[in-house]
Amino acid sequence: MPQASLQLNHLNIPARDPDGLAKWYADTFGLRHDGNKARSEDVLLVFQKGEPVNRAPELHMGLRVPSMATLKEWQAKLGGEIFNGAEFAAFKVSDPEGNCIELYAPIGS
Repeated sequence: MPQASLQLNHLNIPARDPDGLAKWYADTFGLRHDGNKARSEDVLLVFQKGEPVNRAPELHMGLRVPSMATLKEWQAKLGGEIFNGAEFAAFKVSDPEGNCIELYAPIGS
């Protein structure tokens, strides 16, 4: 089987308030709000009516940032405690419906 070249295109996420949660992601992360969608050129988050999965921390959305300085800026804005792994530093927070978001940066960046 040939090796696939893949790029994650979008996430569909259940939400009690799809439009409200899309607006929160847009406002928080500088995305465009379009009804039940939060998007940029590279990111599309679609919120569908339903109950949040609430399986943190094993199920979470990972958002990579370019540097430790940027990670610390996000941590100051969102809260959470930064922890170091072998390759990345990260912190986790929850959105208004309890979905887990992990922001991370390469250690030494």
